[in-house]
Amino acid sequence: MIAFLGFMFAAAVANGPDADAARELSNRARKLYDSAQYAQAEPLYRQAVSKWSKLGPQATMERAIDLRNLGGVLRATGHYREAEPLLTEALCDLEATDADSVEVERALFNLASLYRSEGELSKAESFGLNALRLVDKRTDVSVAERHAPHVILASIYIEEKRFVDAEALLKAALEGADGPIAATTYNLLSMVAISRANYAQAEQFAQESLRFAHLSLPTGSPVFAAAWNNLAQACRFQAKYMEAERNYREAITAWENSLGPSHPFVAQGLMNMASFYHERGREAGAEDLYLRAVGILERAYGKEDPRTLEARNELAEVLRAERRFTESEKLGRTTLTGLERTLGKDDPRVIRAQSNFTRLQASRAVAEQQ
Repeated sequence: MIAFLGFMFAAAVANGPDADAARELSNRARKLYDSAQYAQAEPLYRQAVSKWSKLGPQATMERAIDLRNLGGVLRATGHYREAEPLLTEALCDLEATDADSVEVERALFNLASLYRSEGELSKAESFGLNALRLVDKRTDVSVAERHAPHVILASIYIEEKRFVDAEALLKAALEGADGPIAATTYNLLSMVAISRANYAQAEQFAQESLRFAHLSLPTGSPVFAAAWNNLAQACRFQAKYMEAERNYREAITAWENSLGPSHPFVAQGLMNMASFYHERGREAGAEDLYLRAVGILERAYGKEDPRTLEARNELAEVLRAERRFTESEKLGRTTLTGLERTLGKDDPRVIRAQSNFTRLQASRAVAEQQ
């Protein structure tokens, strides 16, 4: 699991008292964003955009930059549906005004990150590749700016299970990188190592991610949460159960504090910890965590989204373990049907749901014979 900070900058074009007021709001918002105070940054960016809008065509570029920054805040805090039209409009306006290519690249980066979070991976890759092409044409950009498109593309490839491609991009991104880029890169390398069952290496990468985060980021940054989550996963699969639980709790708390209790990242953290509890036979705790995750995902994506259905199906598996067979069968059958309809029968998530349902039937048969 990852968290992208994005880029927040402004360029001076419009002049006058009203422009100065808008610029001041933008600067204050950027400082709040940089300190991971996203909820406080959002209203200031909204006010800045409103002021730029009143200044007319002379402020089109500055309005587009702050519209992009507002969209970036909304993306970071999980308000994907609201963020998408803002980022799309900002990109169109930046391209129309011949803005600096770096400003355009930042809009492309935000859209790539947004679509990755929404699971639209082909769209995300397209925007990520366009961002990469822009920075590759420049020799005057910072190391962080140059490597950011590599990092977002790597995260997309991890979702697509293209681990060799992801690893190549991440290793390239580490050359000369430090600070937030290094923290995020090591976190993604940790995810690759987990996918290969190399848990000791995953633990080392997660620790490196935390080290760079401590050196360069405010303590409220969601990058910490992502690293703690991966560290928890690595510890869990090495049977370091006390460490795993502690790190899961750190991750969930950090996401709740930085992004709010209803962010989809919180739901994923809750599901990871619930799965851990289920493995350890702590079914009551797992049930509570899955119920919280389902509520978040339903609000974020809807009841029929595969992510929501997957969480509800895992809840059905916990109900089976609690011998609540009637409830489990009803929920398991409904979610399996929904997953088959939206993903197709060959998707790994559908295969797992089918396996859960088969396990339920076997458990119920044994119980009836006793």
